[in-house]
Amino acid sequence: MHLEILIVTTRVPYPPHKGDKLKVYNIVKNLAGKNSVKVLCLYRKRSELEYLDNIRSLGADIEAIHHSFLRSAFNLLFFFFSKEPIQVLLYKSTRLARRLSEVVRENSPDVVYFHFIRSAQYIDSVPGSKTTRVLDFTDAVSLYLTRFANAEKNPFVKFGVGVERDRIAGYEKIAEKFDSCFICSPTDREYLSGKEIQADFRILPNGVDTRLFVKSERSYDEDRIIFTGNMPYFPNEDAAVYFAQVVMPIIWKLRPTAKFYIVGGRPTKKIRRLASDKIIVTGFVENIAAEYLKSAVAIAPMRFGAGTLNKVIEAIVLGLPVVATSIAVSGLAEEVKEFVEVADGPQDFAKKVAGFLAKHSGNTCHSEDDFEKVRRMLSWENIIERFADDLQELSMEKKAKRPVQMK
Repeated sequence: MHLEILIVTTRVPYPPHKGDKLKVYNIVKNLAGKNSVKVLCLYRKRSELEYLDNIRSLGADIEAIHHSFLRSAFNLLFFFFSKEPIQVLLYKSTRLARRLSEVVRENSPDVVYFHFIRSAQYIDSVPGSKTTRVLDFTDAVSLYLTRFANAEKNPFVKFGVGVERDRIAGYEKIAEKFDSCFICSPTDREYLSGKEIQADFRILPNGVDTRLFVKSERSYDEDRIIFTGNMPYFPNEDAAVYFAQVVMPIIWKLRPTAKFYIVGGRPTKKIRRLASDKIIVTGFVENIAAEYLKSAVAIAPMRFGAGTLNKVIEAIVLGLPVVATSIAVSGLAEEVKEFVEVADGPQDFAKKVAGFLAKHSGNTCHSEDDFEKVRRMLSWENIIERFADDLQELSMEKKAKRPVQMK
């Protein structure tokens, strides 16, 4: 069944280097071949317009609406007069709302997919009588902010995070306006369902492009520990600093030659200060898969957060050993968790990482059949195929409910 799909997102979904852009990019890439796909998004800088042709090359149409930093700052002036979360106010655009109404009226799409909770504010621009409206939460944001607030020691930051958490927690009820909502893990779904939100929650996990992330025989550094991610994202910054300052000193006692590589764009000042001859801060790299393959073990020492972490599933698909905290793996399917060594305290975490360095194996010890099964589970191609089935089912249900027009 061919669908007319409109995707509403608050950022240009290119380049696909970060979690939010990566997901939308792969959704467009895998849906456009069998469906008509149009993306309606916001952009900040004129230079972002250069990326639109990259989306068009996938077989999709795309239209970008300007939304300046000044406009976002102006929106924040209404913070004290509104109950909306900051991330909703930052992306509030009357131009996008108006253009969305026009596009829906002109094209009558079967499905409108809203990416992230901050785009949910535009639902009133899409009448629900004919069009299936779905929201992709990705993560349970209030769960992430709750964990953030619990871990934060600075009282001013803790208070600010708490305010945003409470606003998000109330705003998540907007899910009830949609025909269906998608979330990346059963853990996040159970959390939102436990808040008595009356919505149809379905699973849309994060995935990996298995054509780019390919397991292979490799030459790697037996002392190399890798941590990847978008470094301004606070859970990543916290994890990198914690591991460098608390866990690495324990590892060095067990293996003095160990090296810690922090790989990811825009490293913060706190992360840059960690750099030494044994802690290497690379900044952005073009080929992240190559960085994994140079390493003996991948880590995810997250102390808070939510959802499914790309850093974990990318390493798994490449066949690397992974050591992660229980929070880091909480969003994974049970079959995938079996590929991760879980450790929470610094002593246990250090011991397990050092153990992989000492083994000189560089690969997980699971059978090839188990590995291929998990690889298929984590493939974007297979994940979006199931997502497309959900969209078709929802669209058919919507059409079946339409009143019959009398001639």
